[in-house]
Amino acid sequence: MKKLILASTMLVALGQVAMARDIIVAQSSDLRSNVPGVNRDGNTDTIMMHVLEGLVGYTDNGAVKPLLAKSVSMSDDGLTYTFDLRDDVVFHNGDKLTADDVIWNMKRYMDPATKWTCLPDFDGSRVVKLTDVEKIDDETVSMTLAEPSAVFLGLMARPECGFTGIISPKSVAADGSFIAPIGTGPFKWDAWKKGEYVHLLKNDAYVSPPNDGKPDGMVGAKDALVDGVKFMVVPDASTVKAGIQSGALDLAEISPDLVPEFKDSKDAKLIVAANNGKNLFYMQTRDPVLSKPEVRRAMAMALDLPQLVAAASNGTGKANCSMVASNSIYYSETQQKCLPYDPEAAKALLKQAGYNGEKISIIANKRGNVPSYPAAIIAQAMMQQVGLNVEIEVLDYATQVERRRSGNYQVISQSVSPRLDPALMMSFYVGDKDKNSSLMWDNPKAIALLDAAYRETDQAKRQAIFDEFQTLMLEDMPGLFMYDMVDIWAATAGLEGDPVWQGNARVWEVSLP
Repeated sequence: MKKLILASTMLVALGQVAMARDIIVAQSSDLRSNVPGVNRDGNTDTIMMHVLEGLVGYTDNGAVKPLLAKSVSMSDDGLTYTFDLRDDVVFHNGDKLTADDVIWNMKRYMDPATKWTCLPDFDGSRVVKLTDVEKIDDETVSMTLAEPSAVFLGLMARPECGFTGIISPKSVAADGSFIAPIGTGPFKWDAWKKGEYVHLLKNDAYVSPPNDGKPDGMVGAKDALVDGVKFMVVPDASTVKAGIQSGALDLAEISPDLVPEFKDSKDAKLIVAANNGKNLFYMQTRDPVLSKPEVRRAMAMALDLPQLVAAASNGTGKANCSMVASNSIYYSETQQKCLPYDPEAAKALLKQAGYNGEKISIIANKRGNVPSYPAAIIAQAMMQQVGLNVEIEVLDYATQVERRRSGNYQVISQSVSPRLDPALMMSFYVGDKDKNSSLMWDNPKAIALLDAAYRETDQAKRQAIFDEFQTLMLEDMPGLFMYDMVDIWAATAGLEGDPVWQGNARVWEVSLP
C-alpha cells in the first residue's frame, strides 16, 4: 500500500511539472555529480551531454567529427593535433569561447586534484600520453602526444570522460571549488533538487555545428525545441509505466517485457534502437574445462543464435557475433561472420576435446533491462542438447561484476555499455590476465592486434586489423557475442524527433505538441 501511495504522489507531482512545457524524462537514479567527467555514471552522462560539448564528438556510426572545433588536423608524424575553434560559440554566460578557455580546461583535466575519470587515458598510464597543450592564437590550439594514437580523438569524445567538455573558467570559484557547469550545449544548467530532479533550460543563444539538418550522435543539428528538460528520478518501474500512459512522463526507458503493451498503444509510442553496447557470454579461458578452444567453439555451435536473440530480446535484437557494432563504419562483411549453428559438429568437437560431462556454470543476473538471465536460460537448453552439462548461478549484479573482475567464473552472461571506437571495445576484453584478471582474452596475437588498432590512424588499415581480429576470435572463441544492446524506451504519443542515442535520452531536435 505504501508503494502505491508513493507512486500516486509521484505521478501527481509529474503532472504538475508537465504544465511548464518541459520535456519530462524519467531516470532510474539521481545525478552523481555535475562536475564534468568526475564521479559519473550513465544517467549522469545523459544529463551532462545536454550541457557540455567537447572539441570533437561522435557521430551515429562511431566516426569522430569536429564539434567546438571547426576543423582538426594531424601532423605528418601523427603526434600533433591542431584544433581551429569555431567563431560562433559562446558559453551559457555569454562569454565567447577562446583558446585560453581550452587551455584552462585541459590543464584542469590533467591535474590529478580534479579526479578526472579519464586521466589515466591521457597521462601515459594506458596508451595515450598527452605531453603538451599550446595556444597558437586566440582561435587555435595544438595538442601533442608522445606516440601516434588512432583513439586520441575518440577518447576525448567519450561520455565516460564527460566528453572532455569545455566549460567556462567561471564554473569554478576563486578557491577552486566547483560552482556549476557553464557549458556551451543546447541546454544550460538551472537547478538540481537532489534525489528528485535536475532541470535544464533552453540555451537561446545556441548555434549548431555545421550539419545537414539532422541530429547525428553528438554532432549534427542540436537545437533545443522546448523551453527546458526535467530529468526526474523515478526508480520504480510501475510508476514509469503509469507515468508514460498518463502523459505525466514524456520519455522513459522500459523493460523488454513491456514491448507488447506499448507497441500498439494509442497514448504512447515505442522506441527501439540498437546501440554499440554488447550482450555476450564471457568464457574463462583458464578454466580447466573451458581452456580447450574445441569446447568453447562447441558451445557457440550449439546455439541457434537468431532464435536465442529473438527470444531474449522480445524480438527487438539482431544477432551480431562481432565486437564491432552493426552500425559502425568498421562493420564489414568479415564482421558479419559467425560460427554456424551445427549441433552435430558441436558434439564432434566435444568428443575431440575429451569432454566428459563436466559441469559448466553460467553466472547471470536478473536486472530487468538486460538479457543476462533469459539469454542464459535459453543457452542452457540449447547447450544441453549437444551434451554440455550447463547450470545457471543467479547473482545480484554487483556480485556478478566482482566475480568477473576477479576472474572467478566459467561463463558470465553480461551486457557491456557502448564504446564507439572498436579498439576501445576490444580493450575492455583483451590483454594480460596476469595484470588484469577482468580481461577475457589473453591470446598474444589478439593483444598485438589491439596494440596495432590503437596506433594505426589510416581507416582502411584499421579495417584490416579489425577483420583479422574477428577471424581470430571465431577460431579461439574466448567469448560469445550475441547481439548489440537494444534501447527500449516509451514516449508520449505527441513527442516528435529522435530522442534516444546510445542508451541516452537525447532531447535536442525533439518537440512536444
